[in-house]
Amino acid sequence: MSAGTQPGYNRRMTVHVKWFQTLVKRTKSNLERTEVDWRPGLTPHAIFTAEGFKDADLEAIMVVINDHQAQPATPLSDNDRLEFLVSIQGG
Repeated sequence: MSAGTQPGYNRRMTVHVKWFQTLVKRTKSNLERTEVDWRPGLTPHAIFTAEGFKDADLEAIMVVINDHQAQPATPLSDNDRLEFLVSIQGG
């Protein structure tokens, strides 16, 4: 059994990822939407760095999982919807 499948299921276990438009051109995939094979312990941080970003880049990013703000170290689950948004602050 691979990390992306589960016994009794025909579909891959995935996390659905959406990148804020200004981030797309900096990702390795150059895609606004991607799917990542889910595995136990997978976090937004791991997906972020796998796309070529540095840890320091996370300071300007808001992580959203299933429409709720989350931390980069939050464990992901199969079929989660993950978004990386640019955190814009004003005053």
